[in-house]
Amino acid sequence: MKKILVIAVDGPAGSGKSSVSKQVARRIGLKYVDSGALYRSITWYFLEKYGSVSRDMDFKKDLDDIVIVQEFRRDGTSNTSVNGRNVSELIRNEEITRNIGIISDSRDVRVFVNVLLRKWSENDSLIMDGRDIGTVVFPGADLKIYLDASAEIRASRRVKEYLEMGKNVDEIAIKNQIILRDEQDKKRPFGALRQADDAKYIDTSSMNQAEVVESICSMIPALPDYSIK
Repeated sequence: MKKILVIAVDGPAGSGKSSVSKQVARRIGLKYVDSGALYRSITWYFLEKYGSVSRDMDFKKDLDDIVIVQEFRRDGTSNTSVNGRNVSELIRNEEITRNIGIISDSRDVRVFVNVLLRKWSENDSLIMDGRDIGTVVFPGADLKIYLDASAEIRASRRVKEYLEMGKNVDEIAIKNQIILRDEQDKKRPFGALRQADDAKYIDTSSMNQAEVVESICSMIPALPDYSIK
């Protein structure tokens, strides 16, 4: 019987985790899972329901009411829905970014997300990106990757993403936000950002997307042993 293949991709915000993981998924026929979109979706849900969030809120009582579905298409696009509503674009704004740390620091929320992510891995070989996928969610992943890049490069990439969405943002402000986010992510009480001891480190600062994808694909275990669609 062929095994389920799990590839964990971690790294700081803007290191290219999502875009690269999607391309790897397309290339070898894996399911792509964007774990960050789950935390953004939950943040969106609570902001919609309560108008604001704070660290003293009891998130656990509402989690059972949240149904998150994520669909990855072969063309590389990915949609996330909450209780039947497509929130793929709604979760990519600055309000979500400002508040996501409150949600993602909640132990109850992290347990909820981790259980969901592990459930999704039961039937499909997949590649998943986040900040604690290889250290907490799937410590036994078949392949662990840690993607990194300088703050300057990551800020430039994030600005480009916003421009593609028709939004103009200040690159210096984005860079400062990224630096702050790095510091916060490394000090998170649960699921802190760190490189797993057995993860392969890739600095993408001077690499294009195709080069990063090729580098990861060259590390993937022999595919005939795994269940690939």
